[in-house]
Amino acid sequence: MDYRITKLRDYLFEVINTLIEDRNYQINADFLGEVGDFSLDKIPTASTVQKWVIGVEIHRDVYSFRNRKFYSKDTINNLNNIGFFEDFEKAIKDNNKKGVLPSINGIESIECLNCGTINNVNGTEATFDIQIQITYREE
Repeated sequence: MDYRITKLRDYLFEVINTLIEDRNYQINADFLGEVGDFSLDKIPTASTVQKWVIGVEIHRDVYSFRNRKFYSKDTINNLNNIGFFEDFEKAIKDNNKKGVLPSINGIESIECLNCGTINNVNGTEATFDIQIQITYREE
């Protein structure tokens, strides 16, 4: 599959594997499965950022990258949950500086648009969310 979301998913596996030891997780599309799993959900936004007279266009895709984690009153657990997203954002920034990007044709950058934050709690589980944007060139 030559979709941008597929290539972004492959890239995110590489990033996450540098951050956690437990490889027992999945990155789904528009579906958040078990605790520990992630979901990559495309957010509907205007995709064209710039149009040049010479025919080049700069586009963007924005995704919600969600993760289900265990949640409790335990402060250390909750600090680790949000700490993962701090580490994730730093890894994305570091990769961007080094030119380590998803293998998407014309890609110029990937960035986190916000810090990871909790957005839903259901008993002993919580969903965390961070928005990711890729910018790419089309001719």
